[in-house]
Amino acid sequence: MAQITTVWIEEGCITCDACEEAAPDVFQVQDDSCFIKAEVRLDGGFNTNEDSKSGLSGSIGADLFDDIIDAAEACPVDVIKYGTSEDGASAEATDSAEETATAAAVAGSSAGGGSAGDVPDGGVDGEVSSDEGGVEIPPELLEGERKVLILVGSQSGNGESLAEEAVKLAVPGHLNAEIKLMDAATVDDFSGCLRLLIICSTWGEGEMPDNAQALWDAAVASKVDLSGLNFTVCALGDTAYEFYCQSGKDWDTRLEEMGARRVYERVDCDVDYEPAWKSWVPNALGSLASIDEAGNFSENMVGSFAEMIMPSKKAKAIASAAGVVQPEISVSVKIFRYDPVHSEQGWDTYACTVPGHLSISQMLTSIQETQDGSLSFRRSGALCGLSVNGRPILADSCRVVDFVCGDSDSLTMSIEPLPGHDVIRDLVVATDSFENRCLSAKSWARTADRVGHRTMQGVVMGTMDISTSVILRGVAAMSSPQLAQSWSDSLPYDGKYLGPAVCAQLWRRNLDPRTSEKARSDIMKTLESEGGLWNETDIAAIGRHGAEGHALAKTLYDCRAELLRLNKFTGKHGRHVKWFSRTVKMFGDVNETILPAMVSGPFGMIANGRQVLRMMTGFTRTGGPMLRDKQALFMPPASIGKMPPLVKLPARNHHEVVAIFNELDKRF
Repeated sequence: MAQITTVWIEEGCITCDACEEAAPDVFQVQDDSCFIKAEVRLDGGFNTNEDSKSGLSGSIGADLFDDIIDAAEACPVDVIKYGTSEDGASAEATDSAEETATAAAVAGSSAGGGSAGDVPDGGVDGEVSSDEGGVEIPPELLEGERKVLILVGSQSGNGESLAEEAVKLAVPGHLNAEIKLMDAATVDDFSGCLRLLIICSTWGEGEMPDNAQALWDAAVASKVDLSGLNFTVCALGDTAYEFYCQSGKDWDTRLEEMGARRVYERVDCDVDYEPAWKSWVPNALGSLASIDEAGNFSENMVGSFAEMIMPSKKAKAIASAAGVVQPEISVSVKIFRYDPVHSEQGWDTYACTVPGHLSISQMLTSIQETQDGSLSFRRSGALCGLSVNGRPILADSCRVVDFVCGDSDSLTMSIEPLPGHDVIRDLVVATDSFENRCLSAKSWARTADRVGHRTMQGVVMGTMDISTSVILRGVAAMSSPQLAQSWSDSLPYDGKYLGPAVCAQLWRRNLDPRTSEKARSDIMKTLESEGGLWNETDIAAIGRHGAEGHALAKTLYDCRAELLRLNKFTGKHGRHVKWFSRTVKMFGDVNETILPAMVSGPFGMIANGRQVLRMMTGFTRTGGPMLRDKQALFMPPASIGKMPPLVKLPARNHHEVVAIFNELDKRF
């Protein structure tokens, strides 16, 4: 019998009551979002259930199957999601329930009541417990406190993100992980700890990061015996510096000098840290999980725990279940390479045979692991954008099969860094230029006084009507603003241009009813001034980048239309837009010399008025005075270059005119 195993609500809920009306036993609408009721969830939580994705308790998923389906279909913004199974236990819901139960068991044992019987895998005294996948763990190894302390020394935040990932990976290894930043820790935390994992970056020329310096000084001066401590270290650094990963190396050496036992070798991670981290962390956590409450290290169990922790196992299962597997394809991959140390750049070509469903990022990882370990690139997040066959994309969300060129016998692919960004190394780009443009544009929120409302959770929220909130959500809705910047054909050649993503963010601030009038005035001045939206030569080019590109282009068209309206179609751009657009609308061609004749008929002549006379006596595109126009006719060589071409050109070659006309047709 089919049933729903878990229900959650993604971001973007507009609190419309539709789901609560369809399934009141499951959903309860709050002021800021809709929540999944505590009584229907295994973990007893009352929230959107998006993070934990706790399963539904008892027979709720079967009894209310139709109601939940109706609620999801009734949601106008499609944020209600659910997982189903035929036998009553989907993989995702089962994993969530097991992780919740594991956390509860660990918490209980930490309070002093833990035993083998409390472990969620069903082990009892004298028996060998077995986890999913056939991994057998002696129950005595899981007794007592299973805490692991993760100390983080980080300057830029990479260490903290890795620590958060380690916390999640620790759960299937029956570990209760706790993160503590080094500036909040003392040497006493070492002596009272059984398992320790250190993640520390290196700052400058081998120096400790700011939040680690005080703890390091204390550790150097301390004479505490750490013979009961078991540790491993992840060092972060950059091979471009002389003292590569020095801070992590220092911690590794110092802990050993203080008597602590290294249960797994240190890993040294370069700027592109993901490959080394992912291959290291299962065995590192597996080694810490193989330590019992008495401090005994069962080295033979490291592989078993590592197999349980390995994050790729579930990902492969989900991919197979989703039916996204594609056959292997052979492709010749041409990759741009840049070495900042030697200031060398060029192209390398690799022959690859990979499943077509792999992402571009996964294919690059395969090349790095099997052919060229020096290749450097980003794997996830806002910085993982690449230009593949001339099209900017997010490398971790696009498949290889969708971007290869050529016939089946000679498939090719060209991969470059994103245009409009500074290249740091190989395919890695910096977003400093984007951040600086945001800073100069002052795109942050500057609000006026507004009404607020206190929710049931005690949080004060600003109020906004549903229609406005939906509009604002659709304006400048970009998965990666840094990627959207690279969609512009103008930005790589115009150092003053803010870029499409920054202009879209400014326009969204202008539309936000919470923005103050002073801020609105400043925003429109910024968009109208040099470096603003008029520097974008062809908005239509942005619209070619899929659904997000189309939405961004529409946003920029709307913004440009408002700029024209505010300036009454006058000034440097407005006049030309008005008359050129009329011509394009009527004939589909542009001939700047005989423009009055093209805008034919009495209405066309009357509408042009003074412009007809001026163009007959010496038309220029500068909009200058009549005398200057005549000077262009009678005073060579000043006339060179000032008269427009005496040919009829297709409108598609006039990018700025066409881009504006595409959206503003109805205005003329």
